[in-house]
Amino acid sequence: MEKPKITVKFYRTRNRLLEKAGGIGTTAENNSFPEGLIEEAESQFQEQISDYPEWVQGTLNRLTSLVEVCINFPNKRVVSYKQIQEIAHEMKGQGGTFGYPLVSTFGDSLYDFTGLNAGVTDNHVQVIKAHVDAMKATITGRIQGDGGEIGIQLKAMLAAAIKQYK
Repeated sequence: MEKPKITVKFYRTRNRLLEKAGGIGTTAENNSFPEGLIEEAESQFQEQISDYPEWVQGTLNRLTSLVEVCINFPNKRVVSYKQIQEIAHEMKGQGGTFGYPLVSTFGDSLYDFTGLNAGVTDNHVQVIKAHVDAMKATITGRIQGDGGEIGIQLKAMLAAAIKQYK
């Protein structure tokens, strides 16, 4: 018995993103950015990094307000948790980008802690407050990178709060 002949077709698709960046006919070989554009972008990014502690303060104030709502109005915890979780998601993405990976770590933990199956007891609210306090301490102290010994202490403080109140 003879095997049927198999025909293979190879389709080469155009790189439309590259074309959008440099126009029709642009290829990886002939595409180049204008002189100084990358340096200018890097300079602007470095400026944003240095401004991060100031502009993230508004976000931390919002988190603090939401924690206060959770403390003072237990019937609003579920709604507040959703808002806290959305902010935590932003924080976990921003922190590492702007040189504050501890903020990302605490934001990730807060995001998980306020998920669908989150508890709404006073103890759970205290753990949420501990997360926010850890992020505030990181930003106020301008603790970049892993934070060294202070970073270890902040992580331990948060772990202790979770263990105590959970």
